[in-house]
Amino acid sequence: MNIGYLGMKNSFSMEMVTRLQAECPGDRFIEWPPVGAESDLDVLIAVGPVKPEVFKAQAKLGLFQMASAGYDGVDVEAATEAGVWVASAPTGKTGNGESVAEHAVLLMLAAARRLNEELAFSRAGAENRPEKPQGNKALFGKTVCIVGLGGIGELLVERLRGFGMVLTGVDRHPEHASAGVKAYGEHELRTALADADFVVLALPATKENENMFDAGVLASMKEHAILVNVARGTLVDEAALLAAVRSGHLYGAGLDVTKDEPVSAGNALLGEPRIVVTPHIAGSTDLMLDGSVKFLVEVLENYRKGLKSAGILNEPKKPRVELR
Repeated sequence: MNIGYLGMKNSFSMEMVTRLQAECPGDRFIEWPPVGAESDLDVLIAVGPVKPEVFKAQAKLGLFQMASAGYDGVDVEAATEAGVWVASAPTGKTGNGESVAEHAVLLMLAAARRLNEELAFSRAGAENRPEKPQGNKALFGKTVCIVGLGGIGELLVERLRGFGMVLTGVDRHPEHASAGVKAYGEHELRTALADADFVVLALPATKENENMFDAGVLASMKEHAILVNVARGTLVDEAALLAAVRSGHLYGAGLDVTKDEPVSAGNALLGEPRIVVTPHIAGSTDLMLDGSVKFLVEVLENYRKGLKSAGILNEPKKPRVELR
């Protein structure tokens, strides 16, 4: 098969491709878009957005497979009309969920302990050291509200139990929350935020929830709370977040995602020491690398056999390749 890979420029993604090539020696892997002549693709594996034109331009393309759980940059409707199957990589299949949940804890701790300021203090010379920040927060006994109690949210719940936190959450289906979690429906978001010392975003991004955390919602958060986002940058109004932190209403924030990625050096968020920003690396671990390669090899093997794999998102009426 001709297998294209799109948006894979960093070392983590390229190592994934290298391992896939080793596991699937009979297949031809092509960087997409290709340099030189066009190539007929059977499968396209991607990290990040894809232009909808590719679905029509590639007449043989039968499967568009995300190498990640997110698919907000994919026009699923356009693919469906073209007869192309679209699939994501479920967090529970790749180690992504565990990795992102761990990173969420890291960001909670970094913001609570004002890590940027503490590191600046440690690294400064004795004559240039600023006054050491005081009043850092502990997690023990605090209330955390996890917005999005899906795979990552539930894995985060498991990890935060050990910190002795009071667990709450907001979800479309609050009745599915695990034991010990006080769950609220989507319409009760502001009620849930009012009592939370930490708020963690772990929900998928959609057009409907763009800038979900705007100035009004941020204002409804408990005074001196901390916001952590390991979902998508589109969920947060960044200017409003910066203003809320600078005013002192929020104690700080931890972000693994921003609206402009990779985050530009001039982004104002980077200039605020009480906002910890990491470059969308929450899932980039050895666990996820191993899990992603294993999962994608299974996907390709199933595709050859005409079988669906976990993560299929659509059901084309006239699929180019029949899958059962």
